[in-house]
Amino acid sequence: MDRAGYLKWRTELKKFHAEKSAEVLREVGYGEDVIAKVQALNRKQDFPNDPDSRVLEDALCLVFLEFQFAELAAKTEDEKVINALRKSWQKLTEAARAEALKLQFGPREQGLIQQAIPKA
Repeated sequence: MDRAGYLKWRTELKKFHAEKSAEVLREVGYGEDVIAKVQALNRKQDFPNDPDSRVLEDALCLVFLEFQFAELAAKTEDEKVINALRKSWQKLTEAARAEALKLQFGPREQGLIQQAIPKA
């Protein structure tokens, strides 16, 4: 998949999640104001200005680092991993960065982090 295809896939996935969450929330009785907020979060509409979207992005990045990073690093060339780490790091709040630095990584992953974020 090329970059354009990847970006299209991500946009469609956000749209799908927004529609699916609205469907589920309506079924269980939530009002349209809550549904609209959840859909905006799914689509990352107001990121980084909305505090709730910042919390969500922090959580997503921390989950990636703790549970998915090692697997991705094992099957992806270093430069792509380093680029992904830099982009993720830029999105994190200072509080989330501090939490990320507390996570335990293997030697290879730690080396990639050091290359991506020299001060880490």
